[in-house]
Amino acid sequence: MDDFSGDDMQVPLVRPFIEHRRTVRPAHEDDGEMALSGVRAYTMTGGRAHAAVHLEFETMLQTTAAGREALTAMKFERADILTLGRNEPLSVAELSARLHVPIGVVRVVAADLLSEGMLEAFQPSANVADDVLLITRLIAGVRAL
Repeated sequence: MDDFSGDDMQVPLVRPFIEHRRTVRPAHEDDGEMALSGVRAYTMTGGRAHAAVHLEFETMLQTTAAGREALTAMKFERADILTLGRNEPLSVAELSARLHVPIGVVRVVAADLLSEGMLEAFQPSANVADDVLLITRLIAGVRAL
């Protein structure tokens, strides 16, 4: 098993088949070695490949008040998605990138949270050329490359 020697990795065991719980890392960090590399996508979604609610890659998600209240009781990807969506709306694709999990996993888990009232979904503006905030974020993202 992997040897995690950093102080930030000293967390309690959370799944019997994973030694340590992964932490949410900024998307710009090196993707070289992931703590969950041995976890199959179907274990994160309870065996489901499709969600009851279809979410597009660009669908924006934000944690609701109910989601903030329930956050301490949530585990794994559910907690990670709610944590990232607390401060600003993030797209399904952004959540997938920041959590380093397949986009299908984010779609299934986020759809569950959406149906439970823990998340709310927004469609981006029809004309993205008019969305100054989006364009500013895109420019910042390209510069970061």
